[in-house]
Amino acid sequence: MLLAVAGDAWAAGFYLPGRGVKPLGRAGAYVVSGEQNLNSLWYNPANLGGIEEFQLTVDLALIGLFFKHQRAPRTLENGDVVTYDEVRNEAPPKADPQLLVGGPLGLDGLSWAFGIYAPYLAGHTFPVDGPQRYVLVDNDASLALILHLAVGWQIGEKFRIGAGFQNMPASFRLVNVASGYTGLFGDPEDEDLDILTRITLTDYFVPSGNIGIWIKLAEQLQVGFSGQLPFRFKANAAKLESRLPSHPEFQNAELNGDTLSGELSFPAVVRGGIRFAGDPLDLELAVTWEGWSILRAINAEPNDISVTELPGLGSIPVGPLTVPLEWKDTFSIRVGGEWKLNDAFTPSAGYAYETGAIPDQTYSVFLADGNKHVISIGGSLQISDSISIDAGFATYVIPKRTITDSKWRQINPTDDEGKVTLIVGNGEYQQTYVAGGVGVNVDF
Repeated sequence: MLLAVAGDAWAAGFYLPGRGVKPLGRAGAYVVSGEQNLNSLWYNPANLGGIEEFQLTVDLALIGLFFKHQRAPRTLENGDVVTYDEVRNEAPPKADPQLLVGGPLGLDGLSWAFGIYAPYLAGHTFPVDGPQRYVLVDNDASLALILHLAVGWQIGEKFRIGAGFQNMPASFRLVNVASGYTGLFGDPEDEDLDILTRITLTDYFVPSGNIGIWIKLAEQLQVGFSGQLPFRFKANAAKLESRLPSHPEFQNAELNGDTLSGELSFPAVVRGGIRFAGDPLDLELAVTWEGWSILRAINAEPNDISVTELPGLGSIPVGPLTVPLEWKDTFSIRVGGEWKLNDAFTPSAGYAYETGAIPDQTYSVFLADGNKHVISIGGSLQISDSISIDAGFATYVIPKRTITDSKWRQINPTDDEGKVTLIVGNGEYQQTYVAGGVGVNVDF
């Protein structure tokens, strides 16, 4: 079962608001409301406290990205203007399953839960010869999942605490194109000077954890808070695969060495919320801060890699590769709730607004992000005393973005000072995510 889940679960580690089918129907407003629900593993482990029976939750979501990019025209030194074709994301919707189990530990109010899941995001795939190729061709083969074990303890009727340990084994696979232009002949965007590269960063032990509390203030008023520690990925031997330029001048060129050292960090997250737990209305207002400013740049240090027989240059070592990101912390407000129509059916809905992490200067097709509005609907259907079915659907609307002051340049192993590389990030970007899924819950 572990291998089956790991084969399909995917994430680039950049989190969309909402995770898990039931919370998705509330736009991720689930910090206070997840009372004895296994989805609280991610949102607030304190709400695992008080589980009285063994539970199983299995759900499956599909996440799709509708993305198109029109790169800005480029003016040559002779005054000619180069225009580019529009490109669209070609990756199919991505399946994201989760498996959650939990139950009592024998001590009054003390419960445990274990889960296998991944945050929600869709893959990115673009033409290998498209104008965006110097930023990204494909990341759709990246794989990640979170293994999460937590305990929650309900102390009386007004207080819960919880904590969890996580491991996120992952393999991030990035395909893009570097330029082999040396300034001696040709143009920086000549396709026969392109270097197709694939970097695979794999780390199987990436520990982290989360904590949470829940407090009942009054008969129908509750608050909750939770914190998520960062994930830090590190690989001392990330695999580098490349296809050198097809230009005749490079027919004798060779790449010696094929590994890099690299690191990638995902942020700390802090959540808080207040809940009105009425009957039939259950409503929560939640806020979330995510520390994406931890991603200042993507850095890769080649492990004694050199290129030999370069035209006009001979042999040169490949220097450190740095892609500036300069991301910002994000903040979101989420409102979600349920209305119990009867004992069998409870519909849900939600809205969230989240600020984007990526400034104009480093925005690109590398990731579809921006200030986003999230509109969601869902519901729970009680089939029997022990079986229920959840469903959730959300659309993530991101306003069109026009970039005119990009800092995103081609990567060129012979030009680490940026003397002959081009700015490739300017242009228009339009993107919308959609996510939806179903799940089943069983009490034993």
